[in-house]
Amino acid sequence: MFKEIRNRYIRYTVILLYTIIIFFCALQINFLWLFGYSPSIKDIKLPTQRVGSELYTSDGKLIGRYFKENRTPVSFEEIAPSVINALVATEDVRFYKHMGIDFRSLLSSGISTATGDKRGASTITQQLAKNLYRTRYNKSQGLLSKIPLVRTIIPKLKEWSTAVKLESNYSKNEILTMYLNTVSFGNNAYGIKTASRTYFDKEPSTLDVPESALLVGMLKGTSLYNPIKNPEKALERRNVALSQMNKYNYITAAQLDSFKTQPINLQEGRIDNGSDGDSYLRAAVDKYLEKWCKDNNYDLYEDGLKIYTTIDSKLQKYAEEAVA
Repeated sequence: MFKEIRNRYIRYTVILLYTIIIFFCALQINFLWLFGYSPSIKDIKLPTQRVGSELYTSDGKLIGRYFKENRTPVSFEEIAPSVINALVATEDVRFYKHMGIDFRSLLSSGISTATGDKRGASTITQQLAKNLYRTRYNKSQGLLSKIPLVRTIIPKLKEWSTAVKLESNYSKNEILTMYLNTVSFGNNAYGIKTASRTYFDKEPSTLDVPESALLVGMLKGTSLYNPIKNPEKALERRNVALSQMNKYNYITAAQLDSFKTQPINLQEGRIDNGSDGDSYLRAAVDKYLEKWCKDNNYDLYEDGLKIYTTIDSKLQKYAEEAVA
């Protein structure tokens, strides 16, 4: 077929394109188990964010939470604009201009790496693909993962293809929301709502610019830039995020100077996990829930179930006081 193309440059180009298409098709279908798991279109349209389940009394009192990752998702409207601006300015300034892969950043990163200044080029969408579908976990690895260099390349290619799928199925605001609901902020705080409650004891919609910059700055290293464990490093990183916001016109120079002088004002909040009191009730239903979830193919710790008991919290309290 290719021999019919007389111009050898065109022929080689066509062969290269065919090879790329066949390779990505093989990657997607995990041909001969070589590449490992790649998210399907169904996985893209129905993503799992590993949300903990909640146990309530009949009158709506939370008496228990079951989670591996402490996360409470929020909508885009519930996130302060300063968080979005800080994230884009710091992590992916061309976010609104690319379709999941930023080729300009890739080229710049390649040149920088070649000169000894290693820089990342992953877009927010690629990071979401990695976090949401765990493309670098063992279960996602195929037989080719045993080859050292290929072990690094294959997950990156999966993230690229998954990022393009995400961009094709979701708006930019939806991608930002999923990212902020998925990412870890350290201290077992997953998602922007849990993080804002953990570090500032407030809702994410009320975060100010320095607070937003601090949380976004942590994403580079949740341990190294943890404001509780390493306040000086966290302050430095926050100011870097603020400088990025100024560089890309999200804040003025005067605001930058003002914000940089502000100390980190943590207001460590308490995340209500429903564990206070009602321990008898929890113990009574725990075993039943685990069995029910197993029989019905649910994960109690990741499927975000809302479970209501027949117990009335007020009547239960009166009963406990009567026998105390």
